[in-house]
Amino acid sequence: GLGVLVNSIILHTTGKMGNRVKGRPKKKSIKAATHSGLSAQRKLSRFGKNRKKDHAGLDATFIGRAKVLKRLQISLKDFRRLCILKGVYPREPRGRAPRNKKGQVFYHIKDVKALAHEPLLEKFREFRAFMKKVRRSANRNEKDEARRKEPLAPKYTLYHLVRERYPRFTDALGDLDDALCLVCLFATLPSDGRIKAGITRKAQHLASAWGAYCATTSSITKSFISVKGVYFEAEIQNTPIRWVVPHNFTQYVPEGVDFRVMLTFFEFYETLLGFVLFKLYAGIGLRYPLPVAASKAANGSVDTNVTSATLHPTLGGKATSVLSANLSALQVALQQASKGNSAAEAVKYSLQDNEDFQAEVEKTASKASKKRQQQLAKSVDDALRGISQDDDEDENIDVGSDESMGDDEGEQVPIGAPLREALEAISDNNMSESSTNVDQDTLLADHIRQNPDAQKRNRLFHNLTFFLSREVPRGYLELIILSYGGKVVWEGQDSPISISDPSITHHIVDRPKLLPSYTSLPQNREFVQPQWIVDCVNFQFVLPVSKYGVGVVELPPHLSPWVEDKEEGYVPKYAAEVEKMKNGELIENAVAANENEITADSEGDDYSSDGGLPSNVVKKDQREDMVESRSESSEEEEEDEDDQHEKELQRKQLEDDEAKQLAKALMSKKAARLYGRMQHGIAQKQAKVDNLHKKRREIESTREKKDGKSMQKLKVERLKKERKDVEDMYVETGGSMKKKRRKN
Repeated sequence: GLGVLVNSIILHTTGKMGNRVKGRPKKKSIKAATHSGLSAQRKLSRFGKNRKKDHAGLDATFIGRAKVLKRLQISLKDFRRLCILKGVYPREPRGRAPRNKKGQVFYHIKDVKALAHEPLLEKFREFRAFMKKVRRSANRNEKDEARRKEPLAPKYTLYHLVRERYPRFTDALGDLDDALCLVCLFATLPSDGRIKAGITRKAQHLASAWGAYCATTSSITKSFISVKGVYFEAEIQNTPIRWVVPHNFTQYVPEGVDFRVMLTFFEFYETLLGFVLFKLYAGIGLRYPLPVAASKAANGSVDTNVTSATLHPTLGGKATSVLSANLSALQVALQQASKGNSAAEAVKYSLQDNEDFQAEVEKTASKASKKRQQQLAKSVDDALRGISQDDDEDENIDVGSDESMGDDEGEQVPIGAPLREALEAISDNNMSESSTNVDQDTLLADHIRQNPDAQKRNRLFHNLTFFLSREVPRGYLELIILSYGGKVVWEGQDSPISISDPSITHHIVDRPKLLPSYTSLPQNREFVQPQWIVDCVNFQFVLPVSKYGVGVVELPPHLSPWVEDKEEGYVPKYAAEVEKMKNGELIENAVAANENEITADSEGDDYSSDGGLPSNVVKKDQREDMVESRSESSEEEEEDEDDQHEKELQRKQLEDDEAKQLAKALMSKKAARLYGRMQHGIAQKQAKVDNLHKKRREIESTREKKDGKSMQKLKVERLKKERKDVEDMYVETGGSMKKKRRKN
């Protein structure tokens, strides 16, 4: 009642009603009328609503790290470990940063929700509570109570994370590069600080188990020695896997490396490699892990499956390396798992590690393969017979006949093709027959039989035995040689044979000269440097050992097998030479040169009846007279032909340039811009190729010859000699070519 009375008094005295002015129209209300038929949803869609903070847009999708830590209620150290194990990494939002916070670390809301439901998060919280109890006991000086609580610490496994991150086995193989690189790195690090001896030993066993599998199944395809280490590439189930093994030197650990992060990665990669190796070893009929970790069983009795040759000296064995221990354990496991026709026999036949392999193949060869070999041998005999007939015809043809010389040049007997085909077919038959001799139930034989590339790699070092001197790095060389079908022996108590065994074909030495004690060794072996093995593997061809001998300072270039020469547009000189050797071109040229020398010697023994001069000298004089008579008339014709050919080339080049300019003028702006970028890329690629050719010319020009002088020095000496001869001739006429100094 009092409010109404006050309003009436104000209205009576001022003539106003609230904010309204008398005589002006009433303002329209922004609120919907109570009698309006609009629902609450339609009102919200029409008039809108103030959006709450961090509930939509980039602010809600991407969250900063500090906010994530507050949301998950964990420390920064545990958050880093959880992200590494879970595979969660920061994301950068497209466009603008949330609230223009540039330079911050953001995580996606979906990743944060996945971390919130991770079982490891609860384990981390339990461990934090457990450490509070241990610290409380330690602060109270209750050491016995703290030691009693130590075995009660919460434990966790990472098996569910491996299955979650890699649902298929091919996914795990594709992500194995980083795991192998990190494991091989920890295998070479010293036990210092956070790196304990147990971690180094685990890394060595993982790397050696992986190397033993690759060597047994011949999975190594490429290798390269660099400053950082030795790069390898293996092909497993059609998936290429590349990793690097550091050199076996004393490693100095830098101070700026955070090993907590690296150890977290190693913790996950250890579990991942365990899964992968278990699957791979099960594929060849073995159970992983191999018995190389302990020489006694759990009850204290001696394990009969473990011998001293399969154990490292740190475990009481005689093996001189962890890789050799795993290889020996692999052979022992194959023998123990064998029943009837054992898996060890599958290794013996499929990997060609038995000296009686050829005899077994000959005994069980099929009729079809024999018939094919006979046909190939017949084709080689026909080619050889054609060569002998051509030689007989050449003796009856006159030397001065140009037509007969042209016919001889045009007709070439293709001996190289049938001979190569015969050798390859015979080796293929041997390998296929060897695989048929193996029991069909052996998993290792099936694995090797299904991979023809592995069979081809096994034939590279077949029947070759390599002895590694003590200065040679044994780890990666042993892995390469075994993967390509060779046998490895070394200086050590667990070596299969001694250094003086006559079955050794190649002695690997990395010294400037041979030791005097090597003179007493058998003379049927080749002394080569370690690079020869890697180059043979990369070229898939057994190279000549003359360029890799002991004491050779300038070795052939060590080319990377991952560079595609044809795509790059530049083929190194040594690669071209090896390709010619693989095709038999250099060998055929050498044979032809030897035949020419033999025919020249045989002709030199015949003497003509006129003047007592050899017949070849008389024929040579006759040919020189004929050439001199024809040279005068042919020089003019050749000059005219060269001029016409050069003019024709210039005309074609001019027409091509005009056509390109016309086509470019008819292009749209977008197409012309795209064409310009293409030409720019082609020009850059060609510039790199030209630079490589220029470097090759400079190297060849500065390379020293046998007399110790480079090409440039020889050229300077030749020019000086020519100038001196000209000066001497000018002096004889009474003049001088020397400049006189002007007198001031």
